[in-house]
Amino acid sequence: MENRLDDLFLRFHTKGFMPIEIPGLIQDVFNMLGKGRYCTITNVNKGLEDLGWGIEIMDNITYELINSLFNKKWQTSLS
Repeated sequence: MENRLDDLFLRFHTKGFMPIEIPGLIQDVFNMLGKGRYCTITNVNKGLEDLGWGIEIMDNITYELINSLFNKKWQTSLS
């Protein structure tokens, strides 16, 4: 899990986000995924844009990384 988090931080940093912003960005995506509705990259990008994060932040790889972290967090909380 640590490698996925490092990869995710690197991807967001490469997109211009400062390290201090990234945990909040990840939490906002987790909140969207946690609402229980079907989330696509398009839906997440729209939600992030509405929150003021910018346009088209998620790509396929970034989305898969954050989704796998969310699923891991969710599975851990059920154990």
